[in-house]
Amino acid sequence: MKTDGIFTAHNVKVEAEIGKPFKLIPFGDIHRDSDMFANSHWQEFLDYAKAQKNALFLGMGDYTDGVSTSERIVLSDHNLHDTTKNTLRDVYKGVTRTLVNELGWMRGRVIGLLGGNHFYDFGDQTTDHVLASALGGKYLGVCGFIRLSISIKGTTKRVSLDIFAHHGKGGGGTPGGQFNTIEKMANTADADIYLMGHTHGKGCLPSSPRIKLVSTKNGVEVRERTPWLGRTGSYLKAYESGRASYNVDAGRSACALGWIEFEVTPVRVRKDEQDMIELRIRGTS
Repeated sequence: MKTDGIFTAHNVKVEAEIGKPFKLIPFGDIHRDSDMFANSHWQEFLDYAKAQKNALFLGMGDYTDGVSTSERIVLSDHNLHDTTKNTLRDVYKGVTRTLVNELGWMRGRVIGLLGGNHFYDFGDQTTDHVLASALGGKYLGVCGFIRLSISIKGTTKRVSLDIFAHHGKGGGGTPGGQFNTIEKMANTADADIYLMGHTHGKGCLPSSPRIKLVSTKNGVEVRERTPWLGRTGSYLKAYESGRASYNVDAGRSACALGWIEFEVTPVRVRKDEQDMIELRIRGTS
């Protein structure tokens, strides 16, 4: 796998209300132009996501099926005719336009789009850049460290939610192996939610709670925080009767189609005689 290798830090301002949840919905590994594209699952996602009035979206990469790392090497061959290159450019302009049309309603609600290892390079930008720009979201590279700076409506209080997201890398063929890879992200960054795509695994679960000491007027107090881990799913089928697939050839398991989401609720708590805002997170797969 070869991506652009870019890391970005990104801050997004969000307004929320005490007791009123909002959703964070990652989506990716769509592979929109593949013969094995799971169109019915994609349409289900679009219908569901459109109906969420208080949701933010994060792209996880691999929105198109072409072009893979090895294929980009082939397409860089100077022996290819200009006509061939222009035809391919037009094809991927069309694929990207289809995605923009399908996701246009997300504009203004996309906190950013990661890049993956499947993209077409137009020379000055890629299909991932074009999609991010069209949806009004920041292009984050393959890895983004994102802070949601949340102002609480009707108060002067603010709270933050930190997300460390990477398009992903393999983690073995078992659910435990895939989530171990995400757990290791905590060695790199301190975040509330850790996300990976790429393997087409799907699921979310709370990690081991972390404790820290905070100073209070009476000394110190132990505070606890439980990060969440997420593999963000896929829309590329592995098995379909009568069709060839590299997953079938390799004897891999079927892909986990669909998406995950997180419900985030700001709550007011009183600690050490002070009013504080905490975020309660619930993950759904």
